[in-house]
Amino acid sequence: MAPWRIRATMDEIDVARRYAGHPTIFSVRLHHGGQFTKFPGRKYIKGKQNYVDLLDIDTFSIHDIDEMMEELGHIDSDETLLYYHFLRPFGDLDFGLFALGSDQDVHHLGTYVANHKVIDVYIEHGKTNLHTYSMSPNPSKVKIVEIKEPPACSKQLFLEWNDSPIEHESVPDLTEVENDSHLDKEPSLVDHIEFEMNVENEDDYDGSGHNNGSGNDEFDDDSESEDSDFFIDEDNLIHDVDVDMKDFHMNIDKDVEWVGGSSESNVPEGTQQGELEVINTEVLLSGSSSDEANDGKRRKTIRAIHRAYENDASLVSEPFYIFQTFSSSKDFKTQVKLHSIRTRREIQLEKNDKNRVRFVCKGTIPNLATNEEEKYPWVIYCSKWKRDIDWMVKTYTKEHRCLQTRKVKACDYKFLSEHIVQVIETNPKIPIRALREQLQREYQMDISHMKTFRAKQQALKHVQGDYASQYRLLRDYVLEVQARNPDTTVKIDVESEANPTVETRTFRRIYVCIGALKRGFATGRRDFLGLDGAFVKGPYPGQVLSAVALDGNNGIYPLAYAVVESETLNSWTWFLSNLGDDLGLGTNSNFTFMSDRQKGLLPAIATLFPCAEHRYCLRHIHDNMKKNWRGKVFKDLLWECATTSNVQHFHQAMEKLKKLNNDAYEWLKQIPPQSWARSHFTGRAHCDALTNNMCEAFNSKIEDGRDAPIINCIEFIREYIMKKIVKVDKEIQKVVGPLTPTATTILDNIKSKAEQYVATFCGAGKYQVAGPWQDQCIVDVGQQSCTCKRWELIGIPCKHGVAAIWDMGRNDKDVGIPESFVHPCYWLSSWKEMYSFKVSPINGRSMWEKSAIPTTLLPPKHRVPIGRPKKKRTISIVEKEDFVRGNTASRAHRSVTCTKCNNVGHNARTCKGQRPIVGGGGGQSQVKGKGKGKATT
Repeated sequence: MAPWRIRATMDEIDVARRYAGHPTIFSVRLHHGGQFTKFPGRKYIKGKQNYVDLLDIDTFSIHDIDEMMEELGHIDSDETLLYYHFLRPFGDLDFGLFALGSDQDVHHLGTYVANHKVIDVYIEHGKTNLHTYSMSPNPSKVKIVEIKEPPACSKQLFLEWNDSPIEHESVPDLTEVENDSHLDKEPSLVDHIEFEMNVENEDDYDGSGHNNGSGNDEFDDDSESEDSDFFIDEDNLIHDVDVDMKDFHMNIDKDVEWVGGSSESNVPEGTQQGELEVINTEVLLSGSSSDEANDGKRRKTIRAIHRAYENDASLVSEPFYIFQTFSSSKDFKTQVKLHSIRTRREIQLEKNDKNRVRFVCKGTIPNLATNEEEKYPWVIYCSKWKRDIDWMVKTYTKEHRCLQTRKVKACDYKFLSEHIVQVIETNPKIPIRALREQLQREYQMDISHMKTFRAKQQALKHVQGDYASQYRLLRDYVLEVQARNPDTTVKIDVESEANPTVETRTFRRIYVCIGALKRGFATGRRDFLGLDGAFVKGPYPGQVLSAVALDGNNGIYPLAYAVVESETLNSWTWFLSNLGDDLGLGTNSNFTFMSDRQKGLLPAIATLFPCAEHRYCLRHIHDNMKKNWRGKVFKDLLWECATTSNVQHFHQAMEKLKKLNNDAYEWLKQIPPQSWARSHFTGRAHCDALTNNMCEAFNSKIEDGRDAPIINCIEFIREYIMKKIVKVDKEIQKVVGPLTPTATTILDNIKSKAEQYVATFCGAGKYQVAGPWQDQCIVDVGQQSCTCKRWELIGIPCKHGVAAIWDMGRNDKDVGIPESFVHPCYWLSSWKEMYSFKVSPINGRSMWEKSAIPTTLLPPKHRVPIGRPKKKRTISIVEKEDFVRGNTASRAHRSVTCTKCNNVGHNARTCKGQRPIVGGGGGQSQVKGKGKGKATT
């Protein structure tokens, strides 16, 4: 017996849902007994139509169609000629037909099966008038012969179909099925619609403030602008591995039931959607002893009806029947709503009480001649027996004779949200327009943009978890992280409560520093941290504060992070205080921080670590400078002042800026050079970085997590760090040499420059090193210092030091190579030890230990602003003026000067006759001219 069967009708939407997760299973719509009309406008007339389901493309062949034709009575003898053609999905009969006469043609058909579950196959009898076979790889005609043995296929998997959807529980043991390895994949709703999800340049608003398109968005949050004045510090480029976080999924709310809607989980256990439910007569409740005879007759009647339904194959596909039972009225209502959506009929609830439920179809058939409507009601009535718990169908009029509609009340956003959960899990950022088009195509209904948006938001809430409810689970998550990662510091700060007996506390902040990161940072031997904040983009806005270090290869190494209410003096003080406790920093610690001079950060560092070195990001200094002094000349002079490594050259560069513009010089002079110029840096950090790129890189990595609820946000960061450490450790195993790759590259460049220098020994380990351009410095090899100060700043011998080391090697062979004079933070062994401490994984929510704290955490207080929520950072005026539109520089936001009156804000064509201003100068009072214009100020 073949695993497929021929049917007269089939619900294509139901078929697509049944085959979801089985990319090789499909159905065929056979058009036979007819013929094609002439081109153009080709049609298939005088034919019949049948459906064949449960076909597997891996075992499908032309002989299967031969058996179908033989079963339909179209093969009389061995000389019968039939020509098979299949229609490409969404194609027409003029240009979409392809031959189906060879294995190559079957392979061509198989390319459409994964995304389209119903394929149209057309049969020509006797001769063909098409040219599809001349375009086929096998142009020979197909001669039908009788097949003695059916082709081998996976019969064990689908022997019992009964027009029911393929559920996980209905699949037999895969160990008994041969050549079906493709079924090992878990069924997913998105397998047959994945091709619809790849939407490019989608600018549809998804309701969350995101532009989900792939077009260029110059000013996304924390993105680097396309500014031509962007600084590139080649000696301190940030090297970071690419960590794939697309598969991140924090499964914490899977056991939360859906609120309302029609969920498939509400179907009684053991009953598949659309499947004929068989009443188990052994569990029917019996009445009193006086009614046992009547109950026995009723049971016999029900058994007889069920046997009739089981034996009648034409009734198997019926969703309802008399004496059908449901465990509750909710299950019954759910099935009726599903039937309303599948049949596209408006079925309304007419009676609903504790014992009775009645649905009636409100569809009509209009009479075009009389403008009257005829009603043919579809009715179903379900109620409870007096002594029974189950609900039973008592009245059922199954025939629908009304017209179908494209607006069904049961197809609400709650129903749609339950059926797009797997789509949202796979692609949470799917555009609303693409999702709406797919739902309209699948359900053949009019679905509004707002309904699709609400369905997506509901599905996201189920996938990612509820923003408010996750605060109640935050303490349980903290206990799990600390249990799996020893020496981990997690601190939760709550709002002060006047009444200590209140059982709730309002969340304010959380700080996390994993123990493995503490030990790894200590072995890195680099006392340098970048500090920065990034916006939290959820319904409870805040800031993610982070402390990011650099490893020996100039790669980012996140150390600690926190979620706070905002960037204030109080929040930064709290964060830095916890960080100082974890690192053992005191008020006299000689540590180095770098920041963008955020609000509250400067006084916090000055108070907690007065002896620390605090550097400012040069790029943000330049952004402030461009507000008044723009141009490449100012940018180059600022870069020259910052990159000179000794004080004498620094003063020379500042004098150049003073000659160019004294105001710019006075403005830059107000910023302490110890915070932005290498010539004034100390060598404690063994790093001369001028920009805070390590924090910018980290913020870009966690951008997707900042839009999630509180636990998902923190867990996203932890999982990113966990994956990053493992990936960097794999790259370390490939490196050969005493130094890290970045340090090796820097030292090789220094060696090439040192070839042009000559060292002269002066005694006591000192050398006078001279080179081109009158470059002459004093090197003390014993102290590992040079008057150019490059050796002290980065911990790698400068070109003068390398020349002196080479000269020592020529006289004393025990000196060693220049690599031995590099600071240990750049050694390969230090880099390897730094990443030997791994972040441990954690269990899922169901295995978290419950916190013993009696109080419950509540979400932070937040005032909802008026209007649409902002999810993008505020763009500065400089960035607005510098962006490129298309292939030209944009003139947006640039002021225009009139050539007639020399005033700003209009041009000569729109000038109203204002009196010209001699010598320019804004802010002067304007005198009314002779024209019609009014005086302006």
